[in-house]
Amino acid sequence: MKQLILFFIFFLFTASSAKAQDMDAFFEQSNSFFSTYAQYNNVQYKILHQEHEELDALVKRIASVNLSAVDRQTQKAFFINSYNLLVINVVVAHYPIASPNEVVTFWDEIEQEVAGKKYTLENLKAYILETFQDPLLHFALVDASMSSAQIVDFAYQSTNLNTQLEDRAIAFMNDAKYIKYNEEVNEIILPKIFKTNRLDFGISVIDFLNKYRVKKLNKEVQLKYANYDWRLNSYYKNTNTVLKNKKNKVGYSPLLQMITLPKSSVELMFFNSLYSVTYGDKNFGSRNSYYNGYFSAFYGVTGRLDIGVTFLLRSSRENDQRKASPFKVFELERAPLNPNPRASGAYADWGLSHIGLNVRFAPFKKINLSFEQGVMLPIQNLPKENTVDNSLYSVTQVYYSHSFSAKTQLFLALTFWQPIRPGETFVFQPPLLRGFVNYFVTPRFTIFATTMYFLEWGAGVKYMLTPKLEIQAMFSYYIPIPGIYDAISPGANTIMTYNLGFRYRF
Repeated sequence: MKQLILFFIFFLFTASSAKAQDMDAFFEQSNSFFSTYAQYNNVQYKILHQEHEELDALVKRIASVNLSAVDRQTQKAFFINSYNLLVINVVVAHYPIASPNEVVTFWDEIEQEVAGKKYTLENLKAYILETFQDPLLHFALVDASMSSAQIVDFAYQSTNLNTQLEDRAIAFMNDAKYIKYNEEVNEIILPKIFKTNRLDFGISVIDFLNKYRVKKLNKEVQLKYANYDWRLNSYYKNTNTVLKNKKNKVGYSPLLQMITLPKSSVELMFFNSLYSVTYGDKNFGSRNSYYNGYFSAFYGVTGRLDIGVTFLLRSSRENDQRKASPFKVFELERAPLNPNPRASGAYADWGLSHIGLNVRFAPFKKINLSFEQGVMLPIQNLPKENTVDNSLYSVTQVYYSHSFSAKTQLFLALTFWQPIRPGETFVFQPPLLRGFVNYFVTPRFTIFATTMYFLEWGAGVKYMLTPKLEIQAMFSYYIPIPGIYDAISPGANTIMTYNLGFRYRF
């Protein structure tokens, strides 16, 4: 009996020792990982995408670790490191992306295992905050974005966890990137975590801030909250790159063509398209030019559902002289034109023609596919006597995107633009399929090629004027294949388009 008791005691001691060694190994490997791949408070996702063996091993260890005999402080450190590693793991699995919210299932559907239990990242973060009830966790849990807490180049350790968390809070509270204080107007702009997690910071947010700030705040200071920057916290250069090349530079990330917007984000777009067709010879031929100006505003409701509104401005010139510039359509005339000797009924018209209501939805978890349905309602007499187009349109669009590499993306758009005219026979309009291949030359500069049914070919450029504002320009030309022009515009000699757009996302 005595031997059995001794064996049982030895077994418990051995098991406990094994668990401790397993946890020590986790912290040691995590520390090595962060010191290698966390650079200047960002993550080298590009390198991890190519060399992810160390990350894979850590993810497996997180899944299999046994916490039954682990003290609370060690568990707390374990969960902080695990959350940060698992966020990185999901980014790497879907890389290249410009924001974690590009993956519509990123937070609330993709499950990963922690100590034998399945969690989504959203549920895991909620569990950590609820279990440990420490507001300083908000400054250690990293959400892979520019506005989240900064990633550090070390693992959180149970032996000095309180000091590490306080250090992160001090760094956060005194960083002008996060806490923007204007002493002249007594105003402070705070990150949204102080608004969305208001109760975590006690009765007074200002008192909480002053505990960690070097320069204390006036208690009567006016509080405002900044928009959340969901750009990926990615470090693109080699580990040995000198920091001085990065100082004082604004962070840019290309605005990828996305199937749906990140949750709570807004996209404003103003897109101008000029379509011009010529007929006949140079001296006596004619030109038709049509301008469409789209202004749209979309809001990301859930990350998989967007709602939006679109305004359409149109201007047209038909049977103009062929030598006339297509850009005369921007003169916004409404009058008969100088008649062409070989054409009749020359005229110009313009106006705000339609207002559209749109819903966009991404139904699939693992396929970058979305569907958009809209209705374009005709507007009359804006301005007065405007009759540019009185048709009702049903607009159905299907979007698909695929990234081949960190620099190359394919985007497809299938559009059904169906006019509905009461009292007239319904005529089905065939859909338009357009493809784009984007090449991200730099984070600010993109070039792309486009085609529609391999008949219209175009090329364009995109440039980030600011981290949130993009300008794009494109020219396209219809190849004069015999018989094709007659199907598109009977009797045409040349068909081309000029396009200019602005997109602002926040």
